[in-house]
Amino acid sequence: MKIIEAICAKGLPKRDLKNANRVNLCALLWALTLMISTYLSENELLGNGLLITLVFCIHTIIGIAMLVAYRHFLVQLDEMERKVQLDALALSVGVAIISFSSYSILENSAIVPPLKAAYLIVLITLTYIVGIIKGRISYR
Repeated sequence: MKIIEAICAKGLPKRDLKNANRVNLCALLWALTLMISTYLSENELLGNGLLITLVFCIHTIIGIAMLVAYRHFLVQLDEMERKVQLDALALSVGVAIISFSSYSILENSAIVPPLKAAYLIVLITLTYIVGIIKGRISYR
């Protein structure tokens, strides 16, 4: 029950939920543009330099919009929820750095294939989600 409440952000004010939904929408659009551009690139449908530039600009602008929305979300949160968010960010960055550096040892020894950036993004995202859930359960 506590996990469901933590996932659903139960108890957050409507303003925070609205801001969180804006961040989630930007993150979804950002992930979609990454998936679409990867698909187009792998199928050699981005042969024109103008198309590559356009896809790059759209993806980057959506990414910047996501960062601005997240910053706005953080600024308007109460201290407790801000601590939950920042702790989750710290956890995800720490896990990413440790995982990437440890993996690079294996990669340099040719034990594992080169690391794809998508795997690192997924690791950061999942760790962030776990951090949010853990923080909301711990501080409520």
